[in-house]
Amino acid sequence: MTQHPHRRPRLRRAALAFTGAALALALAACSAPATGDAGSSAQTRSVSTPEGEVTIPVHPTRIVSVHSWTTESLLDFDVAPVGVENSGEQYVPGRYLTDWKKTDKVTDGGTIDYEKIAALKPDLIVGVDVPYLKDAYSKLSAIAPTAFAPFDDDSTWQDYPKYTADFAGATAQYDALKKKYDARVASVSSTYATQLASVKWDVIQGGFDAGNYWIYSDTSPVGAILKELGAQFASASAATKAGENQSVSYEKTDLLTDADALIYYTNNDGTPANNIDKLFALQSYQDLPAVSGGHAVGTPDFLPGSYSDALGVIDAVEKNLKTFQ
Repeated sequence: MTQHPHRRPRLRRAALAFTGAALALALAACSAPATGDAGSSAQTRSVSTPEGEVTIPVHPTRIVSVHSWTTESLLDFDVAPVGVENSGEQYVPGRYLTDWKKTDKVTDGGTIDYEKIAALKPDLIVGVDVPYLKDAYSKLSAIAPTAFAPFDDDSTWQDYPKYTADFAGATAQYDALKKKYDARVASVSSTYATQLASVKWDVIQGGFDAGNYWIYSDTSPVGAILKELGAQFASASAATKAGENQSVSYEKTDLLTDADALIYYTNNDGTPANNIDKLFALQSYQDLPAVSGGHAVGTPDFLPGSYSDALGVIDAVEKNLKTFQ
């Protein structure tokens, strides 16, 4: 079965559909819009979203984030949301964990607590236009102005910080982080040009299909960062159709034979994420040149939603490039 390359971020660890009971609660909770702090919406402006033009406060002061990608960028911009998603503590990169833990949680996996969101009196709700949030949009927008970053075949990880900065009025912070990222890409690309021209990478993740792992293309979020650095790709990732990913049996380790290096998803404590330990346990995996040579790279930033996440990917890649002579 083929999956889209970033159709399963941290918010999609649970089912995407709501039960009838949850919907009934949602409707009851959203019977009347809640308002934020007095004066927080005195000045407004219009922003473009997948749901059309949305009027939002010029200076939002009580932001609820219902997706990990918008949460991480808000924290990058030193904007403290009053409510955030809860899709699993183990998936929250360490740099955000302290702030994430102390903030009220407004989701439980794929289930949104509309009553809790309303009680927080947000003046703005932000997120990403993934399918289950798109379905929830009308109920969220009944609580407060709701602005989502686009999520479609043309979207890239860089869209999420860009839109989040616009919604939150954090353009200056965004510009500074983008500048830092661009400089880092240029530095690593230059310093390791020889290795980047010769080392071939495959991008993999533990799958949610029984007995399968996933191989990502060079247009996946991590693939795109590698590509921007000037990296080359081994046959498994190179053969994966842009915008999709391959779901293959754990037994098919031979697909990774020509990779010089592998990059995969870890939890924030460094342990393998999403059942990929089943792949790692196979002797045929341990015998792969990339693995036996010490070039299997784990990163908790595998599904980047912010510039700090992307910088974390570059750090992990650079650390391994140093080991190639």
